[in-house]
Amino acid sequence: MTNKKYNFMFDRKNLLILFFFFLIINYLFFNYRILTRENGYILGDWLVNYNGGFVRRGLLGHFFFNLSKFLNISIINIIYFFSSFIYISTLFLFYKIIKNKLSNNIILIFIFLPSTFLFNFFDPLTVGRKEILVFFLFLIYFIHLDKNFFIIKIIIYFLSIIFLLTHEIIFFCLPYLFLLKYLHLKKENKNQFNYNNYYLEIFILLSGILLIFVILKFSNSHNNILLCSSLAEVSIGKNVCYGTINDLKEPSFFVPLWDYFLDRNYLFNYTLYISLTLFPLFYIYLNLNNKKFSKQIILLSLFCFLFSLMFILRVNDWGRYLNITFLMQFLVLLKFLDLGLIQKKTSINVNKYFLIFLLFFYLTSWHMPHCCNPNLGSGYYDFYNRIKSRIYDNSNNSTKYKDLPREYLRKLFKID
Repeated sequence: MTNKKYNFMFDRKNLLILFFFFLIINYLFFNYRILTRENGYILGDWLVNYNGGFVRRGLLGHFFFNLSKFLNISIINIIYFFSSFIYISTLFLFYKIIKNKLSNNIILIFIFLPSTFLFNFFDPLTVGRKEILVFFLFLIYFIHLDKNFFIIKIIIYFLSIIFLLTHEIIFFCLPYLFLLKYLHLKKENKNQFNYNNYYLEIFILLSGILLIFVILKFSNSHNNILLCSSLAEVSIGKNVCYGTINDLKEPSFFVPLWDYFLDRNYLFNYTLYISLTLFPLFYIYLNLNNKKFSKQIILLSLFCFLFSLMFILRVNDWGRYLNITFLMQFLVLLKFLDLGLIQKKTSINVNKYFLIFLLFFYLTSWHMPHCCNPNLGSGYYDFYNRIKSRIYDNSNNSTKYKDLPREYLRKLFKID
C-alpha cells in the first residue's frame, strides 16, 4: 500500500499536474495584482485601441474597450479573465502534448528550467503579457496538425490575424509553422517539399507580411492623446498611459538601443541564458545516428531563432521574447521526437550523486530577467532577496497599496 502511494505521488504525470497547478496559482495572483494596480506596461499594453486611429497592437484592446462600455463591466476584469483563461488553456493544451513524453529525462528537465515555464515565477512582471497568445496559437496548430479539417484551418488562420494585430511578435515566429509542418509531413511519409501541403502556412505568412506593411505605413498617424483621453470612458486613469501607450509614439521598428544593451551586459548575459536553455535540446539532436538529418534540423531551428531575433534586437525586454522563442524551439523538439529516431546510447561515467548535484545547481542557481538587469539572474537566491526586500521595505512606493500577503508575512516574522 505504501509503495502504491509513493508511486502515485512521484508519478511524472502527477508531478507535472501539481507543477502546472502551482504555475496557475502564481499567474492568477500576480495577474490580478498587476492589473488592478494599473501597470502602464502590462495593463497599458492590453488597453491599446483604435480610438486614436489605427495603431499596432490595438485590435483586442479595441474589442475589450467596446465590450466594457456595452456590458458596463470593468475592462480590468475582462482583461484579467481573458488573459488568465488563455494561460490556463495553454498549460492544458501543453499537458495533452507532453503527458506521454515524460519518460525522456531531458524533456522533463527542460520543463523545469527557470527560463521556460518558471519564467513567470522568477519574474512576476512577465505575468499577464500578450506574448502568451503566441504559445496558445502554436499549441492549437500543433495539436491539429494531423487533423485535416477545413474549419480548424480557418480558425487557426483568423486567430493568427487577430493575434498579429494584437502583438506583432506573432509575425516573427511564423517560420516555426513551416518547420513544424515539415517534421509532421516527414512523420506521415508525405512529400515535405510540395507547396500544396503548406497552403495554410503560406497564406498566413503572406497575410502577415501585408499586415506588417500596413502597421509600418499607417501606425505613425495614430494620436496617443486621443487614445489616453478615451480611457476615462472605461474608468481608467491617465497614469496608465505612461508605459506601452506612451511608447507607441516611438518608431515601430529599428530603434537604436545598442548603447542600452552594452551598458547592461545584454550580449553576454542573454547569450548565457540562451546557451543554458537550449543545451538540453541540442544535446538530443546531436546524439542521433542520423547526423545529416540532425544537422538539417539544427540549421532550420537556427534560422527560426534568427528570424525571431529580428524583433528581439529592437526591444529592451529580451527575456520576454526569448522565453517565447524557447517554447517554440521546445515544440519543434517534441514534433522531432514523434519521428521515433533511434538515439545513440551514450554512457556518462559520472558519480550519481555528483550528477544530481550538477542537475540541482543547473536548475536553481540562475534565472532569466525579462529586462534591464546588468547582473546575471541568481535563481532562487534572487527570489529570496525579492521576498526579503518586499517584507522590510517601508517606502511610500512599497506601502501605497494594501498588500495583504506582505502584512501576513510581516506578522509571521514579527516585523513591526
